[in-house]
Amino acid sequence: MEAQLESNIRREVPSADRARVHIDSLPFLGRLAFSGRVRGVRASVDDVRVERLRFSRVSVELRNVKIDRSTLVADRRVDLQTVDRGSAIAELTQGALRDALGGLPVILEEGRIGVTVRGVALTVEASIRDGVLRLSAGRLSIPPIRVPRLPLLPCVTNAEVGPGVLRLSCRVNEVPQELLRSVNRELSS
Repeated sequence: MEAQLESNIRREVPSADRARVHIDSLPFLGRLAFSGRVRGVRASVDDVRVERLRFSRVSVELRNVKIDRSTLVADRRVDLQTVDRGSAIAELTQGALRDALGGLPVILEEGRIGVTVRGVALTVEASIRDGVLRLSAGRLSIPPIRVPRLPLLPCVTNAEVGPGVLRLSCRVNEVPQELLRSVNRELSS
């Protein structure tokens, strides 16, 4: 079933190179029929190009997902209703960030963004506000980057820097539309 769900997500996100889904509930149908919940649903897409940005991975992890039991029994269809908690992350590589900034030589290290301008090394701070990634380094003017609507990532509220990667993330309290439609379509056929 996970392979079919992956196929559905690929249809929803044609720009992605690869999609993966894992449903953390064994036995799947037995647990659903009895409790109406699954422990978790993880989904990701690789190499997503949206507007001028290229993300190496976009993923979502949902915990304690409630399923509509009556729809499951009557129609043999899974309708994801709610999640207790979840998180979504989009990863932007150092090279992709450089491309988005017109070739500005940024270096992503653990907890730090560095840039060298006219021989001067500066530390750049990253922040997210209103869906816009802002990089600031004193008086250096770096153009802001509007983060477009991404599959599986309903919001962007945090920016975290790791070696070679900038992770944009948020907490999730609803099932992302791409996963919801994919699950509903999959089990209703």
